[in-house]
Amino acid sequence: MILRRLYTSKHYFRNTVNVKNVTNKFYSNDVKSKTKRDILDLNIRGETYSFPHVWLRDNCQCDQCFHKFAQSRIIDWSKFNLNSFPKDVVKDENSVRITWDDGHISQYTTNWLLFRSFNRDKQQYYDNYIYKPEKIVWHGKEFSKICTKHDYKAIVETDEALYKWLYNLSTYGVALIENTPPSEHSMESIVDRIGFKKRTHYGHNFIVQNVPNTNNVAYLSSTLQLHTDLPYYEYCPGANLLHCLVQTNSKGGENLLSDCHYTARYMKQKHPDAYKLLTEVEVEWSDIGTEQGNEFYKLHRGPVICTDKHGDITRINFSIPQRGSYLPIPIELVKPWFEAHSMFFEFNTKFSANFKTKSGDILTFDNIRLLHGRNQYKDSAENVRKLIGAYVDWDEIYSRLRCLKVKLHPENTS
Repeated sequence: MILRRLYTSKHYFRNTVNVKNVTNKFYSNDVKSKTKRDILDLNIRGETYSFPHVWLRDNCQCDQCFHKFAQSRIIDWSKFNLNSFPKDVVKDENSVRITWDDGHISQYTTNWLLFRSFNRDKQQYYDNYIYKPEKIVWHGKEFSKICTKHDYKAIVETDEALYKWLYNLSTYGVALIENTPPSEHSMESIVDRIGFKKRTHYGHNFIVQNVPNTNNVAYLSSTLQLHTDLPYYEYCPGANLLHCLVQTNSKGGENLLSDCHYTARYMKQKHPDAYKLLTEVEVEWSDIGTEQGNEFYKLHRGPVICTDKHGDITRINFSIPQRGSYLPIPIELVKPWFEAHSMFFEFNTKFSANFKTKSGDILTFDNIRLLHGRNQYKDSAENVRKLIGAYVDWDEIYSRLRCLKVKLHPENTS
């Protein structure tokens, strides 16, 4: 059964602000809303919604306060009054008109206010619908159900197909594009539909095929262990796109994918001490060498499992080859950390999916959520396995998703 990330009031809203009492662990205990006069209660379609005066004044939509073309606030903050209050409020079914104490007039549509409401359910809806789609974690056994398939031509030509692909990629961390033309440049049309690629010291594109005496183990035909790409980048590439131009006819060459969010949850529940080490101990990740005449010496420090202030996973760093030999931690933590690291690797291997792409497939996956690898294969004179790879940052993917949502469903994004 697919596990879903549940944003219950206990989990997601455990640190949210009560706007009338303003109690939150991110604020000192003496921070209090002065009086209920700081809040405007509005009855909209039979329900009461509360809006702070300062927020309403800050978000005035008039031409003096907001540039509609740039979608940017233009208030002169040096003259902004934090204690402004409404002298008069006129409301009808579709709009709210406020006259402030200094005579300034603000007008808002009720849909605009509802979409930005401080109501918990409304905030959760905004988070999942506009901010970022809810992630659904999976075990390798469920891979055939969660890995959606999308047509290359449809994505290039229609917004609906582009949206479905990006939505599934962001939700499950993986999606497959089929029927790609057999050209090294075919992926350009797909990336152009999103925005642009992330360039690294390996270039805008990279070719994955067997190269003897290479400076990158991905360019060998031997087994490629589960890993994330480029963990030594502070701004690590978000999504990986691998276009299979030629697949090996030999036994082997299968892709391996594991959802680290599933593994991390499993470890947090079953092995909390090991999980804690992987979230708190910073490791140094490195890549040193030369690529096409360009010397590089990349270092980044971060834990295997990166989390935010809510404890939610934001990034996974994992690569046996790219884990540096310098380990900046107390000596007594070294052995326990290695044990936790090995446990993480073993569980991801156990929970991984094993499948083989075909020529014309573009495998797209979340590089900061999933581990990926490949089984050993053998080329022949008539059959040389070849993939074209590229990266796209999640900033660009999420941006395109939001643009498509507003374009395709404007009624839900007022």
